[in-house]
Amino acid sequence: MAETVWAAYDLPLQVRTGSEPVDAPPTLAESDDLILLQNEAWFCTLRWLVIAALCALALAGWATTAAFPLPGIRLDPLWPPAVAAVLLFLNLTYLAMIRKATRSARRSVLAERGLWLQIGLDLAVLTVVVHFLGSLDTFAPFMYLFHIVLACIFLPYAQSLLVTLLAMGMYLICLILEGTGAVAPQSVLIGAMCGERAVSLTVAAWQFGSVAFVSATVWYLASRLSRALRQRDAELSAINRRLVAATEERAGHMLQTTHQLKAPFAAIHANTQLLLGGHCGALPAPAVAVIEQIATRCEMLSRGIKSMLQLANLRSQAQHPPAPVAVDLAALIQSCLAALKPQAAKRGIEFEEQLSPAPVQVVPDHAAMIIDNILSNAINYSRDGQRISVSSRAKADGGAAVVVRDRGIGIPPDKLPRIFDDYFRTTEAVKHNRASTGLGLAIVRQSALSGAIGVRVESAAGQGTVFFLDFPRSPDHLETTN
Repeated sequence: MAETVWAAYDLPLQVRTGSEPVDAPPTLAESDDLILLQNEAWFCTLRWLVIAALCALALAGWATTAAFPLPGIRLDPLWPPAVAAVLLFLNLTYLAMIRKATRSARRSVLAERGLWLQIGLDLAVLTVVVHFLGSLDTFAPFMYLFHIVLACIFLPYAQSLLVTLLAMGMYLICLILEGTGAVAPQSVLIGAMCGERAVSLTVAAWQFGSVAFVSATVWYLASRLSRALRQRDAELSAINRRLVAATEERAGHMLQTTHQLKAPFAAIHANTQLLLGGHCGALPAPAVAVIEQIATRCEMLSRGIKSMLQLANLRSQAQHPPAPVAVDLAALIQSCLAALKPQAAKRGIEFEEQLSPAPVQVVPDHAAMIIDNILSNAINYSRDGQRISVSSRAKADGGAAVVVRDRGIGIPPDKLPRIFDDYFRTTEAVKHNRASTGLGLAIVRQSALSGAIGVRVESAAGQGTVFFLDFPRSPDHLETTN
């Protein structure tokens, strides 16, 4: 006998309660400012790595000077920690400026000033590092390329060119100061010829030309590539905005049409009930059969229309959900069961109820939609004469748990992650019940999302399905327990 395989799936939820305030979406200018500040914060993170590298260089200098001298290399243990301390002070200052700019009404101006202050001071500190490593006889000057490439990625064409010129200007000043003797040349290489004036001037001209040529080439290639990527990104963003607008317009037309169809179908269904009830006289058997088919189809379409409108309302209110109120889940489940028991009784399906009081703070309509749709699914996908277990209980942390278990057709493990998608139905579900709309669990997902309600599903094909609902503790409980 084959072993029954039970699979589980947790619905990913964004933890957010309905009482939390939701800020209005930022404007385009505000989004640009926020991106600029985020980039500045990223630069600060990168600067911590540079500080760590300088500290490691200082430790290496102490070690090689004291016990493990390196042939041909002299690592000064004094200047790396000094530069690291300067960077540490600057980084803390930058972070304070970013926090101030985030809260300020002059965010755009402060963000722009903060960015250029970081660029200018970082290039100055890098020039000091290049001087100590060796501005003529090492590859240290090519570290300017890091700043140039980052400028091409994050800044417009003209501004990245300005950063490149500023970097080359800083390097030129370093060479002039060393060449005129205002600052003694330094190098990590023992026996470097940078101290000879005539040689150093010739080498300086050649070195500066080489670094400037490579920097200009890198700037040109990186800026062209970055500009092409930004242009493509802008085009894709524009296309996406048009698609979103078109989708919203189609959805609006569909919902309007659906809403207009709701009343006619309700009227047709009501009239069929009058005819079947004999209020218009006796009807021949063939006519009764036709009217019953009409009534069944009208009921199915009415349920579909209701589900579509519920899902649309949930999604339109997702940013501003109604305020939660105190609700006893046991009473709410009893109300849902009272409405569904006649449908279950037609197929001989009974409910096993273990409902303990479970007070929570939820949006009543949303909680009712979750429970109603899960119970309806349990009925629809159970076999005739089976039992459905329903339980509720309060949890020690102030929340509540609800469990709904059926012994129906179950769900294959590979299809569990898709059951909350709009209109998704497994092949087994379609064969068992053709009248379902395929929107019930999509409504469960959206309602649970808006109320931060956890949903876990366990199922085995042919053995049934269990839904576990985890309702969060209310703010009132948090205040009394803290």
